[in-house]
Amino acid sequence: MKPIWLWIALLLSVGVNLGVLATVGTTRLREPARWDRAARPEGPPPVERAADRLGLEGEKREAFIQIQTDFFQDMHQSRQELETLRQSLRRELMAESPDRVRVDKLVVAMGEAYSRLDRVFVDNVLKSREVLDPEQEQRYLAFLERIRQHDRGGPQRPGGPPRQPRSRRP
Repeated sequence: MKPIWLWIALLLSVGVNLGVLATVGTTRLREPARWDRAARPEGPPPVERAADRLGLEGEKREAFIQIQTDFFQDMHQSRQELETLRQSLRRELMAESPDRVRVDKLVVAMGEAYSRLDRVFVDNVLKSREVLDPEQEQRYLAFLERIRQHDRGGPQRPGGPPRQPRSRRP
């Protein structure tokens, strides 16, 4: 005979799961625009909004938009490459008999991929600055600083050390 507590735990687990599903389902029914990208109002693409905020017009605007578009494409490609390498490394590490030489090659390739990501970002910043006047450049650099602070977990606390970034699961 199975202990009654196993049946109680199973029923409680099923109940909690059903409650979570019901909550998510009713939220999606009440607020479909929040969950459906097609139902969201769309403004100009983010790159164009950035150009608007910087006050870019004419050829400078087109050059800036092209630089940012190329950057996002390069960044996406580099991140996909990095994710493929990560998955390969995980598979190799979880294999019954991991191949040390292959693991080492994957680690080196991942380091090179991270370096390419950094280069893509640096190239983007330098190219972007070339098309901006001094005032626009200052606004652009302030924007990059806000992004950096966001990536680090928020602005630095006055009089204290910077916040530690949140740990992310691999």
